[in-house]
Amino acid sequence: MSTRSEQRESAPKPPAPGVPAAGVAFGEVFSRALSAASEHQSLLTDGRLSLSYSELSGHFTHLDAFFASHHIVPGSILVLECVNSVPGALSLLYVMSRGFSLVLLPPPGKAAPSVPLPRFCHHRLTVQSQLVDGADIVLNRPETFLQYTRSEEPVLPLDPAHATGKIFLRTSGSIGTPKLAMYTHGQLLANALNAVERLHLSEADHISLPVPLCHMFGLGAGFLPGFSVGASLGFVEGANILRYLEHERYFRPTVAFMTPALCSMFLRQQSAPEHYRHVVLAGDKLKPESFDAAEARFRRAVLLYGTTEMGVIAASDAESHEGPRSVTVGPPLPGIELKLEQPSDAGAAPEVVAGAIVCRHPHGFEGYVDNDGGPWTGEPPFHEGWYRTRDWGRLHAGGLLEVLGRQDHSVNRDGRLVLLAEVERALEGITDVAQAITLLGAENLRGRHILALCTPREGRSLDSAQVRAACASLLPPYATPDEVRILPSFPLLPNGKIDRRTLMVQFTGTPPPPASEKKENQT
Repeated sequence: MSTRSEQRESAPKPPAPGVPAAGVAFGEVFSRALSAASEHQSLLTDGRLSLSYSELSGHFTHLDAFFASHHIVPGSILVLECVNSVPGALSLLYVMSRGFSLVLLPPPGKAAPSVPLPRFCHHRLTVQSQLVDGADIVLNRPETFLQYTRSEEPVLPLDPAHATGKIFLRTSGSIGTPKLAMYTHGQLLANALNAVERLHLSEADHISLPVPLCHMFGLGAGFLPGFSVGASLGFVEGANILRYLEHERYFRPTVAFMTPALCSMFLRQQSAPEHYRHVVLAGDKLKPESFDAAEARFRRAVLLYGTTEMGVIAASDAESHEGPRSVTVGPPLPGIELKLEQPSDAGAAPEVVAGAIVCRHPHGFEGYVDNDGGPWTGEPPFHEGWYRTRDWGRLHAGGLLEVLGRQDHSVNRDGRLVLLAEVERALEGITDVAQAITLLGAENLRGRHILALCTPREGRSLDSAQVRAACASLLPPYATPDEVRILPSFPLLPNGKIDRRTLMVQFTGTPPPPASEKKENQT
């Protein structure tokens, strides 16, 4: 079973398997953005600093001098540790405008502990945070917002073809060891532009970005598409409900990009600001009742599906009323092909699943590299030009995709395959359960031990025995968790997803699976 977008967008013809389509030059995107932004006096702003599109070229000149003073020359490979701020956006746009190859990472901190830098990088640039570091930033003096460090270790050689015009993104790492997905600048820009029409973005929009620029959802679904149309962009660093509400009051967003976890914080608010057109949601699945509340708060909710490796794959249309919008992520974007592969073992997929989602994207990534810059030695990411997302899914009428859960987040029990996402969904339907996570333990007679971790709704309490008893009435015996534990909260990754790896180590004592066996969804 397969599908291609048949929406009103004019879909470009996809390339032959393994042959990427032509990318888009940064200069072309920049010129179009400047022209569109001038009509609406669009700004980049973070509540402390603001910068018009017309001022960008002048600041690029200041950055030219800063780079020259540190002997950062073409062919140098950079690490850019980027925060959600005007200086962060300015630095990222500059590096792309000059064609540098870069590894894009979050700055080290509590939410993102320092990790070993890729050993093929010559320079490290950390964008200073006014929020965390208290930096006194002057935009025409890059030394006030960029901390420079030269690599102290010998730099390992990288394939010369990767020395310019490439961007490396870490996979999310919620399970397994992160690796680097490699794009050309042109492919990343083309990937971002492909999402503009489906998300209904224009130069008149005020686009709110409380999701990290260093992850594909913030970068390829929000920031680059919004920039390409010349929209005003509002960056929120360290987003929490109070900080976002302050941002909302002064910026008056028309479109916001959020994780379901962040969005859920606002659903208790009674006010529904009139300036919103829609909110775009990606990451963990949103409960159906939360979807209705999100539409009441933000007018419309757009569910989006993608990965670090493929960017935006599918998204619902904010102006369409067709189909089960609370459970599907819409049809694939223009030029993207999807197939649902049937497992070779007839008993390897539950009845609700049509197959495993595989994707062919004209502007996807080129492949993986490891931390030394060498080719990834794990399982090949492509098979005859198709990328395996490792997700189960099914197609509804009109080619609308429903994502049901990770293939590697399932278990065979009593001879039946259990999707742990379905178990979590049942748990979250129990009164007073706010969030639920399931982990796999040791083998027993029925299969793997299922441990359920739950957090209570605000101001409520939970009893593990009562939760398990309630779950037994919602799920068949083979899918009912063997054990339930109650936690006050879950640890989060910088992209807003629950940090399953930390929970696995803490509660099962099991180290994460080898990275070669896992692929990570970004959005």
